[in-house]
Amino acid sequence: MKKIIVGLIIVVCIGIIAWLRLNPPLEKGTLGSNSESTSVVIELGNKGLRDIQVTEVFVNHGEIPSEVKMQINHPDKGFIVVDDFSSSEAAAFNFFNLMDAKIKKGTIIGEIYEKQDKKQVEEDDRIYGLTILNEQPIYKVEVHYRYLGMPYKIEVSMK
Repeated sequence: MKKIIVGLIIVVCIGIIAWLRLNPPLEKGTLGSNSESTSVVIELGNKGLRDIQVTEVFVNHGEIPSEVKMQINHPDKGFIVVDDFSSSEAAAFNFFNLMDAKIKKGTIIGEIYEKQDKKQVEEDDRIYGLTILNEQPIYKVEVHYRYLGMPYKIEVSMK
């Protein structure tokens, strides 16, 4: 009897892990960039049950970008594409270091757009924009993150 219960627990755990790997929680939305593609913004959402921590970002062929920050703003405010985080335009938006910014659970991009269309956005709703600055044009972004203690990554093509 104990062997059956242990076997069942193992099968359930493997099933949960497989489901999580096949259904990653991080989703990407709108992409924005400057004309030189040296500054990009990738809208991110979290369809998971827990917060997501972005841990690393690479561009093109695994290169470390010049600067990376997370914009966290109200949906009605939107995002800004900047060439410099210390510019006067950037000062009006909320930029955070990656380790200081978690993507909250339930920030599903499509649902936020629906709320905007219906003018039902609440004061505490937030959108998340990964903002990357680089000296060379960016054509691919690789985002590494952790969810429920497991590492994940997504690739985003800027073309």
